[in-house]
Amino acid sequence: MHPPSLAQPTPAAKVRGRRRGYALFKLLALVLELSRFTLVLCLRFPRLQAEQKLGEIQRWATRALQILQVSVDVQGARPAPGASLVVANHVSWLDILVLQSLLPGVFVAKAEVRRWPLIGTMAQRCSTIFVDRRSRTSARGMVDGALKAFDQGYAVIAFPEGTSTDGTGLNAFHANVFEGAISAQIAVLPVAMRYVDRQTGLPCQAAPFIGDMSLAFSLRKVMAKSTIQVRVHLGDAIPAKGQTRKSVSVQAHLQIRTRLESFNRTNAQQLDAQHPSSSLGAEPDGDSSGI
Repeated sequence: MHPPSLAQPTPAAKVRGRRRGYALFKLLALVLELSRFTLVLCLRFPRLQAEQKLGEIQRWATRALQILQVSVDVQGARPAPGASLVVANHVSWLDILVLQSLLPGVFVAKAEVRRWPLIGTMAQRCSTIFVDRRSRTSARGMVDGALKAFDQGYAVIAFPEGTSTDGTGLNAFHANVFEGAISAQIAVLPVAMRYVDRQTGLPCQAAPFIGDMSLAFSLRKVMAKSTIQVRVHLGDAIPAKGQTRKSVSVQAHLQIRTRLESFNRTNAQQLDAQHPSSSLGAEPDGDSSGI
């Protein structure tokens, strides 16, 4: 009798296996990079000047994006280094890496980030300004933290929506985010971001970190993709002189919303060209095989 032959894996199973293996490799590489940067933050940061700290942060963010295979396409002129308030629409935890790779600075983050394993420690070492928007005391501390960062020559980066979205629209802004810029007479730079599949140009469903989604689940989705691209539009700087936080907030919101609407029109045209009979605006998340 001949021994029974083992069933051979199908081509689709082989592809899924390779994807899982590569996703695990990316996860390991990312953990190693996070560990390396944590050591830099603990051992070297206290001795570095402000410009050197920003350089280390920028290099780390760039390396992390490379590991995750997230490419960045930038439109608009980058501002000169120095104090400014950078405000952007918020889609994903990837936003932090993207903005730090382009415009390194001090982030304003929700208070719960402080408690995230490893990431919370890194955020604290990077002088992140933590805020609980339900607390007036915390909001005042955010303004004071921004003023301190401006005085040290840092850019402050914030997401005025206070939450994340899928990137197709824009929620109302919290005007108190702009209070520090008005007090310090610092220019505000609006930034619009849209995540797409760089092969199709259509919105990428793996990037948004929204709703009740856990960080681990979001990380698995990003790890399983190799074609994420973020299109970043750097808007026109808004001077703070002679303005109120409300007026600056309205102008920044208009710039970002207008650019997102332009992204939407472009995506619709691409979808019509590729799938004339389809009305769906996003590419299928077909290779999110997970880890």
